[in-house]
Amino acid sequence: MIMDKWGLFMVSIGCLLLLFSANARTGNYDYLSLVTAIFLIVVGSVLAFKYKQPKKMKD
Repeated sequence: MIMDKWGLFMVSIGCLLLLFSANARTGNYDYLSLVTAIFLIVVGSVLAFKYKQPKKMKD
């Protein structure tokens, strides 16, 4: 349950970094921020979906 929340937190931080990685005036990207944002979005998504799946009950 708590890892699901951390996953969503990482996705939200990644989305903010993705938003601020582009400079609107010049059209240039900060590639370090862009790669970090994509990494956080992927890892956060994996954590969120991994712990969201229902656990199989053993009989």
